[in-house]
Amino acid sequence: MDYNEQFSHLFLKMKEEIAAIGSTSSNPLVRTEQAYLIASDYCSKVKASDVFDTQESEIEFFKKIRPGFEAELIYFGELYYLISSLPEGKKNRIKYLESQYVPIMMYRRRYQSLYEYWCLDRSDLDQQLFARQGLKDFIFFSRPLPHGDPNSLPVGKVFARFRAYQELHGYLQKELGKLSNKGVNGINHSIRWTATKAALVELAYALKASGAINNGNASIRDIATHLENAFHQDLSQFYRTFQEIRIRKNSRTTFLDRLKDKLERWMDNTDLNSRGDI
Repeated sequence: MDYNEQFSHLFLKMKEEIAAIGSTSSNPLVRTEQAYLIASDYCSKVKASDVFDTQESEIEFFKKIRPGFEAELIYFGELYYLISSLPEGKKNRIKYLESQYVPIMMYRRRYQSLYEYWCLDRSDLDQQLFARQGLKDFIFFSRPLPHGDPNSLPVGKVFARFRAYQELHGYLQKELGKLSNKGVNGINHSIRWTATKAALVELAYALKASGAINNGNASIRDIATHLENAFHQDLSQFYRTFQEIRIRKNSRTTFLDRLKDKLERWMDNTDLNSRGDI
């Protein structure tokens, strides 16, 4: 196991512990506090090597691995503050939750160039942004960056907050949907999703990647929200689930592979009896 791979396993272990919290308490503030403490403990274990074997390994650590752990810490810290500050009353809560979009949008605008780089999953400037030596001689920013530390680089900290805010945006959208009852009228809940939640997330990202929804202009969040309403599923953690899908050891598209196989069998059956019954 190489240096970075050990942290991928550590990340999954952290996620499993956080997921298990749901059965320990019905109080969302208590659960969020516990999740924050778990994320903090794991984050303290993710330390940068003094010397990486390759520059690619160094870039991966500072661009994806360390920011991934920091994002969890930031997310649960922000979520704790948000939940603890919720006012009483439905209208007041809606107004409060809607106001929480503002700091998210302001942060994205503050680092607009980096946000676009992150959204597009670019890599052409990685050597300058995510290598210890590269950033010293690189001018790219119109805004001051946060300070780095021995285990993270300034741009990595910005990326971590992008990831955390994406999760928080999804949480806000979910909670506002519940309060305003959007997306539930007219849905036939006798039609249920009976595959795994990870399979539904895999399908959501496939629809996004293919550009099949709204000519490619629908966000992954919009697609996930529509699917969770249609199938009465909770996909508020779709981004986390996708990160787990990305690091699968064998096929990363197990559900889509199965869909393709099943459809081809159905078609073969249709050729035989003109009905497609299986």
